[in-house]
Amino acid sequence: MLSLQGRRATSKEVREALANATARVAVLARSRVELDRPGQPSLRTALQQVCDALDSQAEPRSISISAEVAPDLQGLGATQVTTLALAVNELATNAIKHAFREDRTGHIRITARLDRARHVVIIVDDDGLPFAEAVSAGKSGLGLTLVRRLVESINGTFVPPPQNGPKCFEIRVPL
Repeated sequence: MLSLQGRRATSKEVREALANATARVAVLARSRVELDRPGQPSLRTALQQVCDALDSQAEPRSISISAEVAPDLQGLGATQVTTLALAVNELATNAIKHAFREDRTGHIRITARLDRARHVVIIVDDDGLPFAEAVSAGKSGLGLTLVRRLVESINGTFVPPPQNGPKCFEIRVPL
């Protein structure tokens, strides 16, 4: 329905908003399918599904997306896996939209590991354009606010990059 409404919309902004909503719903649906399978939900599978879903936006623009999940990363609940997939989807979508403007090509990397304190640590970074001034000044848009709230909903911490450092977004969730 969202795709159909998007095709019928006359406003570019409305088409883009509906396309973004469609992408978010698709990631949620894929994550939900994974959760309905018997056994422990897999963060590796959920993050790979995020990469696959975003590939349709990224590949035509020569942007590659990869996910690397440590093999010892197990024990997350279904709600945590779904929430993390949505948060990572939002961060990677923001990179596609903002870091790779002006026909810029590049790579978005998603890594997940377990630290010594038994926190799941997910890093999303890219080699695209630097942040816009508003983001550099610490102002968050809707996407970053959504990520922060999603991560907090599972007792995690969202760590945006420092103003003048690399563009690595970090999510930490206790296992």
